[in-house]
Amino acid sequence: MRIVVDEISGKSQFRLEDADEFGSLHIESADPKCRIWADRLSALGRPSGAQQVFVKPDTIRALAGEQALDPSWSKRFEAMIEFADHRGWLSPAGEIRVHIALRV
Repeated sequence: MRIVVDEISGKSQFRLEDADEFGSLHIESADPKCRIWADRLSALGRPSGAQQVFVKPDTIRALAGEQALDPSWSKRFEAMIEFADHRGWLSPAGEIRVHIALRV
């Protein structure tokens, strides 16, 4: 999964791409020339350092739209969250720590 960030009129817009890819989750810029900083993503989640954001699972579900209503998708998403929990990637509040992918 990729949370893609578009800067439109100075405001961040978010969309979820590859919503069926449960083996990875990161944030990236729609513009490969643009670098994203966590402190500019407060509309998405809670910044954690310069290159990570804690994102609520419900926020990701909302970005997935109608796809999140599919019981099969929801089951795989819950398994991804459980995996993240076992790896120490969840906050005490249940948010998923998502890294910002750097493009070179």
